[in-house]
Amino acid sequence: MKPRINIITLAVADLQRSLAFYKDGLGLPTQGIVEGYEDHILFELEDGLSLVLFLRSELVRITGQTNGVHGPAEFILSYAAESREEVETILRRAETAGGTLQIVPKEESWGYYGYFKDPDGHLWEVVWNPVTEKEEEL
Repeated sequence: MKPRINIITLAVADLQRSLAFYKDGLGLPTQGIVEGYEDHILFELEDGLSLVLFLRSELVRITGQTNGVHGPAEFILSYAAESREEVETILRRAETAGGTLQIVPKEESWGYYGYFKDPDGHLWEVVWNPVTEKEEEL
């Protein structure tokens, strides 16, 4: 088995609200989006990766796991931005679309970043690392 991740599934309380947040608010691609199911929506992203928004109640039913309370530090979804400006743009879009800004953009020795939560409390990091950008140019 080759280690890789192909699908990230996020449990959501309101499928239409989350669809609007990710599609209209953050601008996830509509080409490759799979709708028509009552319990989930799939966004086809780049390099064979998909993001699935799944109704929390149905996910609990299918997996048999109880709907426990979990904290945001369990995992962080990260987006590698192409510039400082893109970090700020994405954070503004997330906040305008109904997300909550968690950490305003900050400068560190390694780069520039900020955090937001989506409407269901999933934590996202938006980060720009100029070192990575320079390595890609080589």
